[in-house]
Order: sequence, then C-alpha cells, then structure tokens
Amino acid sequence: MTSITFLPKKLLLLLFVIGLTTTTTQAQLKDVLSKAGGSSSPSSLLTQFAGALKPSSFLSSWASGGKTNWLSAAGKVSDAISMAKSVSSLTSFIKPSMFKQGFNVGSITQAAGTVKTLSDAGGLLKNLEGGLKPEAFLSSWASKRPAFDKALGLLK
Repeated sequence: MTSITFLPKKLLLLLFVIGLTTTTTQAQLKDVLSKAGGSSSPSSLLTQFAGALKPSSFLSSWASGGKTNWLSAAGKVSDAISMAKSVSSLTSFIKPSMFKQGFNVGSITQAAGTVKTLSDAGGLLKNLEGGLKPEAFLSSWASKRPAFDKALGLLK
C-alpha cells in the first residue's frame, strides 16, 4: 500500500521539476529576446541588423529611397525565403569597402536561393555579419551582438 501512494508523490515531484525547468527556460528566452530588441521575428532581426550599420557603410542609393523600400519589405518578412531575399538585397546597399577582404558578397545571393528554413536564413544573416568589417557597425553593436546572435539561433 505504501509503494502505491509513494509512486504518485514521485510523479508529482517529477512534474513539478519539469514545470519549473520549463518556466525557467521560458524566462531566460524572454530575457534574451528583450536584450535583442524585444523580438526574434525575422522582420525584427533584419531591421535590428540594418539599424546596427553605420549610415556611412551604405551606398548613396540607401539614402535616396533604398532604405525606406528595404525597411518596408523587411518589416513584412515572416518566412525563410523572404528573409533570405531581404538579406541578399541588403548586401546590394552596402559599400564594397565595408566587406572584409576575401569575403564573397555573391555567395550571399547564391546561398539565398537555397534557403529552406528560418534557421538557414538566420545563418545567412550571420554570414553577412561575419563578412563585414567591424567599422561598418555602430559602436553600440558590440554590446547588442551577443543577444542578437542568440535570437538568431532561436529561429526555427
């Protein structure tokens, strides 16, 4: 009889621990997202990234309508393919001198055509980030980058 009543107590304890672990994990994810700008939606991550670039990193076409058009399209991104297209499009507005020597900008466009998942698209954005010189970014990017990278990793 005691073994029968002991089993439900173990089960309740196990369920409590699982619930606590889940709650803690969700709280940690919310913290990461808030540090990354409040959202890990594809559109939010794209606009955060573009906003982290210095205005001087862009070609003049960015200021003469490119920025407005790109931000409008990026704000509507909700799937992997449109996110990849936005990343590829963004590269066309960045000055060639802002890319690291040896970085193949064309590889972004090529890879954008093969993206199937949001995780792939996040990797494409990460690849673009890695191909840019540090001076392409605002000084505030260094403190925002870790949370941004974590939020990119949450894309599924």
